[in-house]
Amino acid sequence: MPVDASDLTPQAYPWPVELPPLALLQGDGTVRPLTPAAGPADGPAALDEALASAGAAPRSDRRLLLTVGSLAAPQVLAERYERAGLCGDAAVATGLVAASVTGLAVGHSAHASRRGYVPAAPYAAPGVRTELRAIWVSEEQLAALDATEPNYERLTLPAARLELTLAADEAPAEVEVYASRHGVIGRLRPLPLHVSQQQLFERLAVLVDPDPFEGPADEVCARLAADPGDVRALLASHGLDIPDGLPRR
Repeated sequence: MPVDASDLTPQAYPWPVELPPLALLQGDGTVRPLTPAAGPADGPAALDEALASAGAAPRSDRRLLLTVGSLAAPQVLAERYERAGLCGDAAVATGLVAASVTGLAVGHSAHASRRGYVPAAPYAAPGVRTELRAIWVSEEQLAALDATEPNYERLTLPAARLELTLAADEAPAEVEVYASRHGVIGRLRPLPLHVSQQQLFERLAVLVDPDPFEGPADEVCARLAADPGDVRALLASHGLDIPDGLPRR
């Protein structure tokens, strides 16, 4: 399954990702589906075997990271690893697995990215069940990702509290997630993740004045990219940045 980054334009965020329940990101940036021989219960063995064949750190030496935004896209993972100097099968190999959690939902961070789109961020949502993607990352990979997330802080959450279940894999005791340092967009409650930047911009255009959000999404993204700091200040001045409700240690 080749990884193509040509469609990852700012206005198309959040980029749709279709992946098998269990897969491996390989050193050449392609995604290899993993099919456990004995069904989902054999998923851990299939992933461990794939990692071993790549000469990569085993799953027991990795952490599980829930992805709520761009990191769900293999194209983005591959690009960020490359930016950090990680290349080749052993350095890049990453387990990709479908995940389901309770008490966590996805909305929008109260800031604009340097490319001008408004990125995703998690928030506490008691009783809500959410389908996500998760990635098994090595310590080296995690450090590389940390360096690319200046607007986020990585939180460690107990998997049992989230009722975390993984497709074709076993859930560890803890799971990590990047939470926004700027809060999430909302007033009384967070705005849930919109299916397109265009829909989000149209919603924000009703809530914000003066309004930088009117017009086609590609034009708005270009406008926001010119000064992302203005977006944070504007949302805050309209009371549209609220806490995500996630526990910080």
